[in-house]
Amino acid sequence: MFSKPAIGGALVIAALFGATLPQAVQAQAVQAQAVSAQAVPAKDAAKDLILAQGADPLGFNPTRFSAPNTSYLHQLYDTLVEIGPDGQPQPALAESWERSPDGLSVTFKLRPAKFHSGRPLTAQDVVYSVRYHLDPANAANLLARLSAVKGVEALDDRTVKLTLSSLAPGLYDLLSALFILDEKAVANIAQQDAGSGPFVLKSWTPGVSYTMERFADHWSNDKTKPDRITVRIVPDDAAGAALLQTRAVDVLYTAGPLALAQLKDAAGTKIERIKRAPRTHYLALNTSRPPLDNKLVRQAISHALNRDMITSVVYNDFASPSCQPWAESHWAYAPAVDTLCGYDLEKAKRLMKESGVGPFTMTVNTSTDSYAPGSVDTAQILKEDLAALGITLNIATYEPAKARELILNANFDMLLHNYIEGGNDPQFIIPSAIYGPTKGRTKFTSPAFEAIVDKAGKTLDLNERKAIYADISKLIADEAFMLPFAHEFRPIPMADGVKNFAMDGSGFSLLQQVEVAR
Repeated sequence: MFSKPAIGGALVIAALFGATLPQAVQAQAVQAQAVSAQAVPAKDAAKDLILAQGADPLGFNPTRFSAPNTSYLHQLYDTLVEIGPDGQPQPALAESWERSPDGLSVTFKLRPAKFHSGRPLTAQDVVYSVRYHLDPANAANLLARLSAVKGVEALDDRTVKLTLSSLAPGLYDLLSALFILDEKAVANIAQQDAGSGPFVLKSWTPGVSYTMERFADHWSNDKTKPDRITVRIVPDDAAGAALLQTRAVDVLYTAGPLALAQLKDAAGTKIERIKRAPRTHYLALNTSRPPLDNKLVRQAISHALNRDMITSVVYNDFASPSCQPWAESHWAYAPAVDTLCGYDLEKAKRLMKESGVGPFTMTVNTSTDSYAPGSVDTAQILKEDLAALGITLNIATYEPAKARELILNANFDMLLHNYIEGGNDPQFIIPSAIYGPTKGRTKFTSPAFEAIVDKAGKTLDLNERKAIYADISKLIADEAFMLPFAHEFRPIPMADGVKNFAMDGSGFSLLQQVEVAR
């Protein structure tokens, strides 16, 4: 159903939209020199690991899954369980667990562990952390996804019981992203970590870098390879590539089209594609804002979204076009669904005519590549095609903090953004604030959507779940309130000597066992 156009890459973006790329590259080279001169901890030991990313973390609160935060989550914080490469839960803070015969409660036994403050971690801290995630005032990314959690209680210092209102088939995937907090340290979480992870935050200079050092009292300290991890803040794509080529950094954690093109055949570097953790790019339509409450208008926009061109031009063929929430490698993927959203401007025009809606103007929210990679360039392509439907598209671009605020408040007409949790169980993203069906950012819901999502949470049988999620994908494609358009297996440029770089199914980096040969 999808086919690649004969054009691609950052040079095509320049040609399509009039950028003077050689001058831009020249300016970026100057900026690369300035970035290289910034004061950051020296890379003077074989056990130092240095990353570059495009934006500062939005504080050190692990309930916020913004892209700039994913470089520290598993480093500074622990979870009850981890999900292995085989998709099965493995012990983390919980040494063992037992599910009740009816499946509606799980009892966890905790291992001895300490917070970075030196305080022992107990079952009461797990209770506090679960309740913190469930408090709407804390705006945790997991809030809507934890709807099946009915209660949590500490049975003793080392035993905690989770009570559920339904079977919650994706429970362990959710718990692998529910980070345990030190209640005594949460007050300073904007500037300092409150965790128990294998590394402790030692310094942060906003706009320059932050540094994490090995936590000697961690329960798995014997597995930790780096003694220190420094994350440099390098907003410019070409500057980041230059730092990698000169070995000022080991890993370019966020790499845009320009950096990827620059590093494609660069000596001493490699580009790894993290297939376990696809980044799903989407266009969200706020159905509370007319005429986006009209299904035919939304369907017209879906057929005017040129997924093939976007994946080739914007994402340099590191992405695959799609119109469903999960990538082809996921067990919930339904091939037939990808026949429902083909680029067809004539069909889009017919749908607009049938809708009875005349020309109108809308704004699409985008952000920088460090937060919403490719969103600005995608908006330019979309703007051209929507004009053929009589839709004038204004493009608004926000810095990450403001962009996140607008997303959380569903303050947009259209939104180009992404999520990185698509490698997990489908219950990780449906239900959620991304898709709904209740309290979703697109404001879309329907009895049919609510019923089928509810049905998905009531069986553990994999074949039944495959059929249910195929129906959910079809409903999403038909209602066109959320338009996934590309699954990107994230390209991570790094030095040839970097080994064991990994991510979990949520797209959060796993750096504890990374080694660098110098």
